[in-house]
Parts: sequence; structure tokens; C-alpha cells
Amino acid sequence: MNRISTELIVVVAAIAVFYLRIAMLRGKKKRYERELALKRRKVKGRSKGSPLPQQPKGTPPYIVRSWVLVVISILLMLAGMLAYNEFYILKWQIVQNAEAYIPYWYIPISAGVILLAIAIDIRKPITDIEE
Repeated sequence: MNRISTELIVVVAAIAVFYLRIAMLRGKKKRYERELALKRRKVKGRSKGSPLPQQPKGTPPYIVRSWVLVVISILLMLAGMLAYNEFYILKWQIVQNAEAYIPYWYIPISAGVILLAIAIDIRKPITDIEE
């Protein structure tokens, strides 16, 4: 049975940073919605219970800042997975004499996960057109 190694702990920590970033973005979205609701209450002539404008159905709550960063992060994670598998794909070794890189498989995976966390942002709530 595999035991927990330092490399695995580094990857798990990077994934925890990713999920912490997602949680922070969700909190940021809630704060934006609260601030918008308070602004709407201050507008004269509108009831306090008027609903907030909504995004169209099916709109994801997150946006991508840069697709280039997403592609780079995916490539980094794939490179790390290849290094973890000793550069074999279906019993075919794609990189010869790469024994020096194999022990560092966790670095590109962790960097890719953190870069992906940086590339994602929250979609701000819609404001009224007349405001």
C-alpha cells in the first residue's frame, strides 16, 4: 500500500489553496450581492422587497480571466502526470533518459493547480440599467 509522501502533501496543499480561492470567490460574490441589495434599498420610489436582477439561466458563476493561463495550467498538470508515470503513455515512453525529472513530478502539478486558481474569477452581479 502506498504511504503518504512529502510530494503528495505538496499536491494536496495546492489543491487546498485552489478550494480556498473558490471559497473566497463565493464570499466575494455574496458581498457584492449584499452591497447591491443595500444600494437598491436606498433608491427612492422602489419597494424594499424588489428582486435583484438575475443572470440568464445556465450562466456559470465563475469567469475565466485568461484562457492562456488555463491552457498553461492544464499543460503543467499533464506534464506532472506524465512525469509521475515515468513518461509512459500506453507502454510507450515518450521521453528517453528522463530519470532526473521523475522525482519532481509534484512541482508542475502543484504549479498548474495554483495557476488555475489564479485564472478563475467571480462573475459580478448584474446592476440595474437605470442606475
